[in-house]
Amino acid sequence: MLDKIKEILEKRTVKSNLLTVSIIGFLFCFLSMLPQIQNFIIKFFETMVLRRKLENIGFWRNYIFSCGYNFAYFFVIVFYLLIRKKRFTSFCFLLAVLVLYICSYKFYAVNLGSYDRYRFPVFVVFLAFVIHIFANRHAFSELTNRISPLFIISGNVFNQTLFLFITGSLLGVIFFLNIFGTKVLDFTYTDWLMPGGDLTQQYLGWKLFRNSAWYFPLGLMDNVVYPFKVSIIYNDSIPLFAIVFKLFSPLLPENFQYLGLFGIICYALQSGISVLIIRKIGGNIVQSVSASIFFILSPVMMQRIFGHTPLTAHFILLLCILVCFHNKLGIKKQILIWSWLLALSATIHMYFVPMVMIFMFFYLLREYFLTKKIIGQCIVFGISIIVLIGTMYCFGAFYFVNTNGVSAYKDVLGYYSANLNTFVNSQGNSHFIKNLPLATNGQYEGYAYIGIGIIFFILIIIGYEINTKNLIKNSNMQKSGLFPYITGIVLSFLLFALSPTITFNQYMLFTYPVISRVEWLWGIFGCTGRMTWPIVYIIMTFCIWWAITRFSFRKATILLAILLLIQWYDLKPWFVNKGNRFKTITTWQTELASTVWDDLANDYDHIFFTGEYIKLNSFLDLAANHKMTVNDAYLARTNQIAIDENKQNEKVYFMNNGPRDDMVYVFQNEEQTLFFRDNARGMFFYLIDDVLFGINSGKTYLKGYEF
Repeated sequence: MLDKIKEILEKRTVKSNLLTVSIIGFLFCFLSMLPQIQNFIIKFFETMVLRRKLENIGFWRNYIFSCGYNFAYFFVIVFYLLIRKKRFTSFCFLLAVLVLYICSYKFYAVNLGSYDRYRFPVFVVFLAFVIHIFANRHAFSELTNRISPLFIISGNVFNQTLFLFITGSLLGVIFFLNIFGTKVLDFTYTDWLMPGGDLTQQYLGWKLFRNSAWYFPLGLMDNVVYPFKVSIIYNDSIPLFAIVFKLFSPLLPENFQYLGLFGIICYALQSGISVLIIRKIGGNIVQSVSASIFFILSPVMMQRIFGHTPLTAHFILLLCILVCFHNKLGIKKQILIWSWLLALSATIHMYFVPMVMIFMFFYLLREYFLTKKIIGQCIVFGISIIVLIGTMYCFGAFYFVNTNGVSAYKDVLGYYSANLNTFVNSQGNSHFIKNLPLATNGQYEGYAYIGIGIIFFILIIIGYEINTKNLIKNSNMQKSGLFPYITGIVLSFLLFALSPTITFNQYMLFTYPVISRVEWLWGIFGCTGRMTWPIVYIIMTFCIWWAITRFSFRKATILLAILLLIQWYDLKPWFVNKGNRFKTITTWQTELASTVWDDLANDYDHIFFTGEYIKLNSFLDLAANHKMTVNDAYLARTNQIAIDENKQNEKVYFMNNGPRDDMVYVFQNEEQTLFFRDNARGMFFYLIDDVLFGINSGKTYLKGYEF
């Protein structure tokens, strides 16, 4: 009897049909765990079957979820039993599924206090299930041959590159949702963006840009340093997103933010592109997808997410690395690729521009030595730079930024540099390694911790290569001629990041002189420590390439898995702590709590800081809500000389002619207020919420607030 059943199951058609049933069954169970489907099932039974309302809806939701959860794993096991040719892969898959099931069932299937979980373990299993199907797609040839005439497909149903990219992207999405939750993806939830610092600057910059009139260049806004215009680029508000969403502004809700969306897109692209890189350097499907998690767990990316959010777009660096593995591309393709990468960098954050340019320079240098055609490479370089300049012009990068403003960091070149300990200095974010001292407080910008897993990886490589005396000889990467150019790229970024002041721990080792013109150019990107980021990803790529080319599939997979677990354990506490800050719903309270400010905003058009700006975020929010302007604000780059001159000219004007009818004058302190009260004509002075200000006339709603 058993032999007969086994004989039947071994038939190709039967196996194909049973595999299809297991997949459909898994998908059905998977869908039943989603809250929307549960609601639909309950509603269907209430109206079509029982014709009455069910009591204790929570119990039935838990019941449906638990059934779906258990049967989903049942269909996974059925799938495994039918696919037995790739025993090691299948065994690892089944083991991972069972461990995940045991560890997560109680929390996710029983303790359903909240439905805002996105069923993290379930999505992981679902992703593993899809990967396993793809890895064993030969078993479905009978089925695909039947249905292929129904579709415009032939041969392989799966486009491997697209499949890998989508699979990797899903991993990035899963990681993001597990760490940060879904609240940050709510377009109308904006209070989490108002704690102060860069995150608030980015949100308020978009909010003011949205209310500004359209100009050309498209990135200009007139309500941040009124009466001047400045580019959205210098608000660090992701200009590309800001302009796109401003086009649809009439259709968007009053409170709208896209920083959460940008964050999840960055993680999706980070993972998807890293899968393609690993596949390009020789990894198979399983290795490519699993090893991409090293890039998802990037400490340098986590440091920037929801802090200096535009600088989370590290997928741009991965795209450059991916391009560098392609040689002998046509001139047109090279122009298209590098022009697009430079333009994309400029429309997200300007610090990515020099990074892309270094990659481009060494790529073109390598192409020259391969083809001996210097004219073609010069054409690629020239057109790419023209496209970059054109993009920057269209986004307003050259407006209201003078020479002194652009090179604002020239005088502190080295303060925001990288320390020689940067790759092993966790700055307090490691579970194993204590933070090392820095030479300046600004060297947090040079954060490039690679994680204990990658550190162990490097030590293993060194020990293995010395022991075997291979010294990475006879490798495909060496034969392709990539090593000299990768070395050049790494040294260039390292030189840029360290700055002319070389430091180790708290010690300044030495400085070297730089000609003034080079110093000025260097000072444009004064936070030089950020240039270590590409090195981090090059190190990760090299380590993974070494493992998959030195060992068999089984040994390489085990090594990658062990080091990946070590990397995760090292970084998990930091990731979880950071994510919890954004999972918790917060309510922001403006420092301008009095309702009088709304009355003032309805009567006046401009807020004028006579000295240094105070309570800036609250005033910017007030201005954005009521379509007012401010004359001074924190920007990444600005023309402070022009702003100060405007303040001085305005002071002279209202001391001679009185205050303007449409302007609220905000004073820096009591001393300044007393000075203007003694010297200005026709101005009424008030104190509200610890803010001293003056206007052109007395208002009934300001009675009792006189100063």
